[in-house]
Amino acid sequence: MKKLLMLCLLIISFSCDKSSDAIEEEVITMEDPVDVVSNTIINAGDVSDISIFDSKPYFQDDAGYNGSELTNLPPERIVTFTHVDGLSDTEELEKIIDELSANGGGKITIVSGNYTFRDVLLKSNVHITIESNTVIKLEKQNEGRNARNGFRYFFALSGKEVGQPLENVRIVGLGTPDTRPKLIVEKFNEPWGPAFSRAIAFGYVKNALIENLTIEDNYTLGAALAFNPVDLNDDGETAQMAENVTIANVSLSKASVGYGLVQTNVGKNLLLKNLSCQGGMTCRIESHTGRKFDIGVSNIVVKNVASINGKAAVLLQPHSVLNGRILVDIAKSEGSSWTLFLKEGFVGPDSKRRLKGDFAESSKFTNISLASTDDTATLSFKNLSFIPANIKPLYNAPNYVFITDDANHKIDADGKPGRESPIVGPSIAVVYNDATYPLNLPSENDLIVSGETENRLKLLKR
Repeated sequence: MKKLLMLCLLIISFSCDKSSDAIEEEVITMEDPVDVVSNTIINAGDVSDISIFDSKPYFQDDAGYNGSELTNLPPERIVTFTHVDGLSDTEELEKIIDELSANGGGKITIVSGNYTFRDVLLKSNVHITIESNTVIKLEKQNEGRNARNGFRYFFALSGKEVGQPLENVRIVGLGTPDTRPKLIVEKFNEPWGPAFSRAIAFGYVKNALIENLTIEDNYTLGAALAFNPVDLNDDGETAQMAENVTIANVSLSKASVGYGLVQTNVGKNLLLKNLSCQGGMTCRIESHTGRKFDIGVSNIVVKNVASINGKAAVLLQPHSVLNGRILVDIAKSEGSSWTLFLKEGFVGPDSKRRLKGDFAESSKFTNISLASTDDTATLSFKNLSFIPANIKPLYNAPNYVFITDDANHKIDADGKPGRESPIVGPSIAVVYNDATYPLNLPSENDLIVSGETENRLKLLKR
């Protein structure tokens, strides 16, 4: 019947006047979206809402948290924690963590309230639950064990301090996206300049779960959840990485254009699930700090993630490392520049391997979509060279709209923006790809672009 209808319309088009072109065009534009949308999943709403998108299972496609529940614990290993005026929240919580871990592990419930933490070191077999309506802020500048190197974070899963991997660690929030625990990241300037701020730093850890949190950033330097290598011997030659970690149902707002929610410089069997990021990038997968040791990422599973008015939902850049597979399923951008931003790597001065890297050919991308806008997407100023000429007028050069609060924004003495200065403008394409290594991308029929579609692309290949 469908074929018969199409045939009839084509016959009519040959027998009519110039208006027949409009009829034929209407048939084409009506047919394509119906067939494509039915095959491509686009999850609606806040993908980090745990009541809509379940965080379980924590282990999928051989990736994620596969630790054990702590059961049959004696009462002294089930502890509640609350703020006490005059005492350091960081020091008091660490005392409990150390004691529980030394006795085989235990559970801590952080009671609803207001707290300030900095550089809290987690230990093996400690599970932390944070009640709803809890607000956590970072301690002030020049405080904490990492004050000298300019980094600060709420929690660290390092392993460096104990010389072995942390195992079976959890931080779980309770509540809805409106009531679940909030981690507030603020800008601080150390005496030597701006500091990097993170919510959680991952080092040498095996089996960790981070679930149901809201992170409120302020366009600070550094990704909110970052994976970096741990050089246990300080020899600059070998390093360890995180394995079997699940990050689920977490949102981030006001992310810097150069950073975002999750950055996996290294890692193995990581599940990044039900994540939403406003600004920046939701999942930044690149072998940056790992290239010094020639280690990167392997089996990173990205499932149901969203980029809101940002740069991209997923960035891939291998640099000089031969990485394992990446699986991305259900990634959407709403008013962002791209959904997938797939970059060629480069050999840096610190790269141990002196050749460009790649990701495994078994990497796969499915259910990728972009809801395009004209004036909400963010882009690093240096990336303007990537933009097709027919879209560039939407940036209103030379009167660019900058996110002036972004820590990456700079204007030099001549009035020229810095390379990472964020400009606001149009969505561009569902996928940007300048990688020379093979990737198993969807066909253009399976890539969805909606909203402001004039001059927008499904695939921009350079």
